[in-house]
Amino acid sequence: MTAEHPDPSARQVPWTRFDFLMAASLKDATGAPEAPLSLYKPVPWRRTVAALTGAVLSLGLGVWFFFAWVYPPQLVREAMVHEHREATLRGDFQKNKLPMLHAMGLREGASLPGLVQLQRPCEIAGRKAYHLTTFIEKGGGMVTILAFEQPVPGAPSGHGVWMGRYWRFVEGVPGRTILMLADNPKVLTETERFLKKG
Repeated sequence: MTAEHPDPSARQVPWTRFDFLMAASLKDATGAPEAPLSLYKPVPWRRTVAALTGAVLSLGLGVWFFFAWVYPPQLVREAMVHEHREATLRGDFQKNKLPMLHAMGLREGASLPGLVQLQRPCEIAGRKAYHLTTFIEKGGGMVTILAFEQPVPGAPSGHGVWMGRYWRFVEGVPGRTILMLADNPKVLTETERFLKKG
């Protein structure tokens, strides 16, 4: 080797017995299978009970909110299933219009709203109803009106939306149970205004 490139072994410091013992003990020290129990902090049982109670309460409130405000009533769900089955059906299957007009709270000889696509008697949740599907130009869409022949005892009220379908029970038509379904809430408002006029 030249003076410019010294031998690398010349720079190495020789290991002593102490160095070998220290290296061996450090190698064994890193192989601990698990942390010692002294490092674990005990959690008071009160904190566990409080966390569990909070989780159960949150879950309960979430389920209650879903069924009370999001999930539609059974009558609405069955009406949506019925409407879906007859979505492509068109025609006039209601020769005598008087019972249908009466169920909708309209006077005899009254004109039906919009451009009528389907009108027929049907059964929803074991009750006779009159199914009217019509296009309301002013509201901008199709609306399905389901007028029950007899008032449904304990019928729900109000409105909501479920899976992109808006639903609303017509209010202000006494003694009638009328449910409307549409993709556009504006159509429901226009149709309800028409039905309230009688």
